[in-house]
Amino acid sequence: MASISSIAKLAGVSKATVSRILNDDQSFSVSATTKKRVLEVAEKLNYKLTSPSGKGNVNNLHIAIVNCLRAEDELGDPYFRMIKNGIEERVKDWGMHVVSEVRPNDKDRNWQRFAALGAVIVLGTVAPDVLDEIYAYNQNIVVVNDARHFPKCDVIQNDFGPQTERVLDMMKAKGHRKIAFIGGRMALMDKNGLNEDSLVDVRETAYLDWMKRNGLADEISDHTTGWTSEDALVVMQELLKKERPTAVLVGSDPQAVGVYRAIQEAGLTIPNDIAVASFDDINMVSFLYPALTTVRPAAKEIGRQAVNLLRERVFGGRTASVGVTVNSELIVRESL
Repeated sequence: MASISSIAKLAGVSKATVSRILNDDQSFSVSATTKKRVLEVAEKLNYKLTSPSGKGNVNNLHIAIVNCLRAEDELGDPYFRMIKNGIEERVKDWGMHVVSEVRPNDKDRNWQRFAALGAVIVLGTVAPDVLDEIYAYNQNIVVVNDARHFPKCDVIQNDFGPQTERVLDMMKAKGHRKIAFIGGRMALMDKNGLNEDSLVDVRETAYLDWMKRNGLADEISDHTTGWTSEDALVVMQELLKKERPTAVLVGSDPQAVGVYRAIQEAGLTIPNDIAVASFDDINMVSFLYPALTTVRPAAKEIGRQAVNLLRERVFGGRTASVGVTVNSELIVRESL
């Protein structure tokens, strides 16, 4: 069985150097040539990291996270923060170890180091060629929060598509036909970093399909912008200058805050003049008046289930890839 000692001997470096490279020690300064040589030897020997504190315990698994959000963007995204919390909690529960986290703006994105790890969690949306590169070094991959189909990887996602249709059904039942959508796009992590103009969000797709299916194609008012309150405020202000909608479905609660402000600054009331519904159910909406109707995702559970899937794949002997949908909850309040 391959060991750090054998890798060090073949690579011509110390065992400490091998250990720090394989554990992705960011404080360790080493040349790119040495790092490449160590990773190549480890891959050739099919070396896998194990936990020194849990010898013989199969739960001790070293994993990497490919996080498709920049750190500053994650701070402003409560949904992704909760998924990440769920991952971290379940990793701790199982005695696993996150030894590497790669983001779009990282300069050193050497996927070869994943060969020594047990599994990889991809959090967000990556370009297919990037996923293929990761898969070349590690086949135990769970893709989190991506509605696309990946035949070689496990995928876990929310149910925002069906929930979008459910909210729209409620709006229609209340007599609304002029229903607008304000949302955002899913940024795609490619070889060059983050491509901001990228995937259509599942909520937008569900809105467009529902409007056409319900004979309301002529009433479609589809608007994509950034995910902040300020972005949605500007879009809603422009909408109010035209033939205004009687209802607005918003992609996220932070965006809904901007929509509320635009409506109320125009002297209109919610829901009498314009009904509003959204997604997230973050703490911020408790300060809105009237109370916001919103879809509460089981974001933390999505993170937990992602870790469960990779553990089952690595240790359970499962070879077929699976897709899992974690259901959310529609919280109906006074804004609809």
